[in-house]
Amino acid sequence: MKRLIGYLRAIWAENIKEWKIELAYKADFIRGMIDPLVYLLPHLLYGIAIVGGRSSPYLEKLAGSSDIITFVILGYIFIGFLNMALWAMGFSLRKEQFHGTLEIVFATPVPRWVFALGMACHSTLHQSIIVIFQLIVMYIIFSFTIKVGGILPSLLIIALMLFALYGFGMMVAALTLIFKQGWLVSEALSGIMMVITPIAYPLAVLPLFLQKAALFVPATYGVLGVRHFLIGERIPFSLTTLFLRLILLCFLWIAFGILVFNLIDRYTRRQGILATY
Repeated sequence: MKRLIGYLRAIWAENIKEWKIELAYKADFIRGMIDPLVYLLPHLLYGIAIVGGRSSPYLEKLAGSSDIITFVILGYIFIGFLNMALWAMGFSLRKEQFHGTLEIVFATPVPRWVFALGMACHSTLHQSIIVIFQLIVMYIIFSFTIKVGGILPSLLIIALMLFALYGFGMMVAALTLIFKQGWLVSEALSGIMMVITPIAYPLAVLPLFLQKAALFVPATYGVLGVRHFLIGERIPFSLTTLFLRLILLCFLWIAFGILVFNLIDRYTRRQGILATY
């Protein structure tokens, strides 16, 4: 119990440290809030241009919802959660080097994955603020409508998805220890994830092999589940199956992420790779 409390204190201290650093650069913090809105606009404009307006009978036939604006906005917020796992957690140890604290982290008597979880805690809070800000601004501009009764189950789905993404992010953080430049791993995986996760289109438009690959990505169930509860998107399996698969992915990705992290941590120590940073 005493050890667990120590880990939790280390996770919280990492979270607080990141907030202090971020808020010390207020202009960059504001840019981080506005950028996602700017990146969202091309998705919306492409959608309107392709379907010839806000409503699409073909989208309704395919997904059960005809409103391309609401469909894309709700899907797009998951890009932020994917980036959290791929970039924020992936760069967690690399950032320690930038801050000049990498040696301190590795000399501290707690596992390195504790620091990755501290970064995950900070990234989750940060991303949640951005998502709320995005939804408020998009609601003011486009006045989209959602089912209020679907908010609670949607939050449950997002929570489960985040736990699974933590495991994914820990794997990326570990790979960064080997490749040093975190963007090599994050950028490659980010491009693949953007394609196979049904963010701006229904899952059914993907080729069959990509549809099967998407079922191993937690964000796929997050997007489908949230849009199902909030705008009635049809999903290709039952809700029970969705929750069971998401819970299974939580255990699998977290176990896999910790296993990979510990193996690579030992490998880099034996090989003396950290001394070459």
